[in-house]
Amino acid sequence: MEIIGVDAGGSLLKIAYVEQEQYQYKLFPIDEMDQVLSWIKMLKPSVFYKITGGRAAKVKEKLPCSNAAVIPEFDSVCIGAKELLIQEKKRIKNDFLIVSMGTGTSFFLMKGERYERLFGSGIGGGAISGLGRLMLQEHSFQQIVALAEKGDRSHVDLLVKDLYENGQPPIPGDLTAANFGKPDVSKAGKEDIAAALFQFIGETTVLLSMLFARQHQVDTCVYVGGAISNNSPLQHVIQSFDSMVGLQSIFLQNGSFAGAVGAILYH
Repeated sequence: MEIIGVDAGGSLLKIAYVEQEQYQYKLFPIDEMDQVLSWIKMLKPSVFYKITGGRAAKVKEKLPCSNAAVIPEFDSVCIGAKELLIQEKKRIKNDFLIVSMGTGTSFFLMKGERYERLFGSGIGGGAISGLGRLMLQEHSFQQIVALAEKGDRSHVDLLVKDLYENGQPPIPGDLTAANFGKPDVSKAGKEDIAAALFQFIGETTVLLSMLFARQHQVDTCVYVGGAISNNSPLQHVIQSFDSMVGLQSIFLQNGSFAGAVGAILYH
């Protein structure tokens, strides 16, 4: 029987299935759940659903019990991330971290075929959306991303070179001295605030990734999840620290679907 993987998160419904030996991916807002499930049932009436994510139980309630199973979320993410590395032809020889950025962020250690969740953080896509609403009056995640791509965070963040004025700072002057710490923000527009927001989220994520990487002696971080996939401003922030902290950051093109793919493969 054909299997459809469904990852029901806080804001997105991610769907994966195999067609002609290739993964197919679909992404929908979570509030379109009823319409999406009706569409799938009409398109593919004889399938088995493997559901993961925070709202998996709610999705399962809307499906025939004999045709659906709930799959553990953390297992799904790790299994799916490893499969996507293969699909996207990215080879990692040694152990590595998986950083899953959805509504929140989870950190996993991948050792061979084994994986272990190390920690979780509330800094993730939910924080971006919430702070975007509070600071920018923007309700669209993609619009916040689009604003950040055009912004200059130096109009909002206090940089190291701002503190030293005409002196020579002991560390690179473009590093952040204080997020959102600029005393005069009269020149700051919405784009600049959005750029500073992604800098704050990215710096915090890098700091946590670095701590776990050093603790477990790994040098590669694989980023998956709806908040980081195809999010070029946030990816740029994270990657800008690679050489400084001694890490290699890998972003999977279809990383939003790690949970859905992993649910399909879970046994």
